[in-house]
Amino acid sequence: MSTKVLCNLCGADHQEIVYDTKLSNHPDDIQVRIVKCLKCGLIYTNPRPAIGEIRINDESMTDQYYIQEEKGLRQSANFILNYFKNEKKGRLLDVGCATGFLLDEARKQGWEVYGVEPSAWAADYAKNQLQLPNIVQGSLNEANYPANFFDVVIFNNVIEHLSEPKESLEQIRRVLKPSGIICCNTPDVDSLASKVFGSKWWGIKQAHLYYFNRHTLSDMFEATGFVPLKVRSHARSFTINHWIYKLLAYRPAFGFLRSWLDQRPAWTKKLLCIDIGDQIEIFARKSRQLKYLHELEMPVEVEKPKDKMKVTVVLPAYNAASTLKKTLADVPSRVDEIILVDDCSKDNTAELARSLGLKVFVHENNTGYGGNQKTCYKNALAGGADVVIMLHPDYQYDPTAIPALIEPILKGRANAVFGSRMMKGGALEGGMPLWKHNANILLTALENVVLGIYLTEYHSGFRAYSATYLNSVNYEANSDGFVFDTEIIVQGVVKYMKFEEVPIRTRYFDEASSIKLWPSIVYGLNILKTMLKFVLHKNGFRIKQFE
Repeated sequence: MSTKVLCNLCGADHQEIVYDTKLSNHPDDIQVRIVKCLKCGLIYTNPRPAIGEIRINDESMTDQYYIQEEKGLRQSANFILNYFKNEKKGRLLDVGCATGFLLDEARKQGWEVYGVEPSAWAADYAKNQLQLPNIVQGSLNEANYPANFFDVVIFNNVIEHLSEPKESLEQIRRVLKPSGIICCNTPDVDSLASKVFGSKWWGIKQAHLYYFNRHTLSDMFEATGFVPLKVRSHARSFTINHWIYKLLAYRPAFGFLRSWLDQRPAWTKKLLCIDIGDQIEIFARKSRQLKYLHELEMPVEVEKPKDKMKVTVVLPAYNAASTLKKTLADVPSRVDEIILVDDCSKDNTAELARSLGLKVFVHENNTGYGGNQKTCYKNALAGGADVVIMLHPDYQYDPTAIPALIEPILKGRANAVFGSRMMKGGALEGGMPLWKHNANILLTALENVVLGIYLTEYHSGFRAYSATYLNSVNYEANSDGFVFDTEIIVQGVVKYMKFEEVPIRTRYFDEASSIKLWPSIVYGLNILKTMLKFVLHKNGFRIKQFE
């Protein structure tokens, strides 16, 4: 039983026939009718088998090819995973994971892996042979994952099989984190191989319901709320035996190769990686269009109850002995641990901190403000912190504001919260010099325009980060100087992290640390440099610091 369908991309019912033929590469000579939408160009099978029939075929599928070609499939999987080698390892979902070889390779790299697979045989192999724990046999809808759950979703040779690819991509957008990436690959119907072989091309199959080119695949992603980041051809690794088998299906005249290989059985098992340009691969992020903002602003997933989350205060210290006790006296009891990193102070900051029961790390050489923060965050994360608060130990910022600072993170509304001196007039009331106040406002305005977000201040030294934020950005690549504070915000913007601010009061007094005029000018120039690097990165220039 067959069903007539509309174009899944644009909904039009106007098409022209591309192929109306029997599949010579199918043992039963199945007749297929493949059409092209005259409105958007999408190519698809019409009419097609009923959905119930498609599902039965998917669930009952068995194919020993996956086992025979395991080495090549694992190598091909690593070509995909290499794209994410600089990403912090989080949750990875493989939709249509087959026997689970890609998930097994991802698990070796440190990903927490999940898989969905309709075939009962393939899902059973992944669960029992590879011992993959999070495999759902069924559909993505049936898996019912929570929103904003995955860092990466792989859609490998699946979209062409789906009866409703648009609906499936919308489901993936729901479960993908705001900063997450989807990778999808599929046969390219506009490739040279497709044009040369026509209806005999390997990509024309009864099981394939849709045929994409680079244009229609990008349009499908944009129509479902994604922004394409990269589109490329996809190399595949198979044994020489497999490649020859495929070649003979097109040209039996090459049978002499089979005879030659039969005399050299060891050769048939060797892997051959070829990119013949007939497979498209697209990487995309979630769109930030107005109609999708409600999804991006959903609470970020919080794995622990807020009262169980470990809160760590880090103190980047340099010559802070005179103000350390006062700072600590105002730290509320909700804080679980306090870490002080002494940046080669000339006073007794480290000794005093140890006597006060703090966990202390000492730099042998002065690394600078940014270098100090790197040590702070590394040790806080190593200690199991869920929320990390950076507080200057010079008593310039009011530690009693910590509960308000961490609340948006504990409730899952934000990944980073900044204490703002500019809200409610806190800066001038606290004694900030007028020239510094005005310079702060000008730089903040520029940063808001360039980054496309709104903050009242980018330069506060009192801020809280979730462990998710710190694990997602490459803060080690940032400057060791004062511009570190701006660079780590830019990294969060690139990763679509969520920001909030709370008003704080500050205290300017003689003993408090403060940047003098010339270092302030250098700091401002470094901010301009950082904004330029961000613009270049957003326009396709690879800035490793922001990847």
